[in-house]
Amino acid sequence: MKLKCFVALFFALLLSVTAMPVHAGETDTCFSSSLHHTGEGMRYWYEAEDGFMQISKIPYDELGCKNCHVQNCDTCHVKETEKGCAYSIKKAQNSKTCLKCHAREKATIKMDDASKCRDVHRSAYLTCVDCHSHREIHGDGTAYKSMREPGAMDAACTNCHTETSKYYPAIPDSTSHHVHNGELECNACHVSNTMSCYNCHFGVLEKTKSKPKSFVAKVKNFLLLVKYQGKATSGTLQTLVGKNNEPYISYVPFFTHSITKDARKCEECHGTEAVRTLAENKELKGAIFEDNTLKFRKGVIPLVPKLLKWPFLEKKEGKWVTFDPKTPPLIQLGVYAEPFTQDELDALYEKQFYEE
Repeated sequence: MKLKCFVALFFALLLSVTAMPVHAGETDTCFSSSLHHTGEGMRYWYEAEDGFMQISKIPYDELGCKNCHVQNCDTCHVKETEKGCAYSIKKAQNSKTCLKCHAREKATIKMDDASKCRDVHRSAYLTCVDCHSHREIHGDGTAYKSMREPGAMDAACTNCHTETSKYYPAIPDSTSHHVHNGELECNACHVSNTMSCYNCHFGVLEKTKSKPKSFVAKVKNFLLLVKYQGKATSGTLQTLVGKNNEPYISYVPFFTHSITKDARKCEECHGTEAVRTLAENKELKGAIFEDNTLKFRKGVIPLVPKLLKWPFLEKKEGKWVTFDPKTPPLIQLGVYAEPFTQDELDALYEKQFYEE
């Protein structure tokens, strides 16, 4: 069967090269440096100055993570048929092919379906390739460090939604789209909530090889608001624990595919208890762990690293329990996430919300 697949793929590629030799050559050169093939996004996060390697002390090339990448065209394009294996563009364009690897997006879809909060694009039967371009997927010859690096991604709300859109819902000429002076990304208001795979414990992972699970839970009922390139946008966090219970937190911009037609109301960000607490320079618990359950604070949580507190957990007798770290957590903001300043918190606070 493998031989048949190889032969089928060889002739499919040969035909494509014969028909379009320049395009095929460019695709091969671009793909070899693409993020899908190199997996450099994970390496960049892990090996950064404030990356988790500072705690684990394990080189990236010794981790299983390095194997999480698309080796060649077969991964997405080859499918089995009654006559053997065949090269298929249609298979590669099927969202199910993408979700075989993109586990967080797959988990997001399952959680949204369970809560009956279906993403508007999925409801309109759009697929991944309706937003993500050929250049993003196959690369353009540039070896990007991360998909957050400027220029790496083409997907953007305004590719389809403009004030004069004819074929897609147009952006209304409303106050909410002008009052922030271009300092908000669309997903700051239109992402319903975000998700995190919380508390990956490298000690547990090493002992059990993730069976039972080396992390506490997949959580999706909160919204972390961060800044990216100076604009407020949706984000998430990942907490990790080293083999000796060393705590670690990484904050990143994150586009959870949970988009709503109706935007978030002003009072959901401005003048909230969370904003007031942070604006007054007080600590805020982002989540608690009780009754063997991780519970995130509901609503919007602006990113203020020094004030946000998260529980860290270890496994004892088969159960997750909280522990007090002996040292402060190593906090990463090096993957393009930016915190809110005091002036920005004061603007979010807006005392009149409490006085009215």
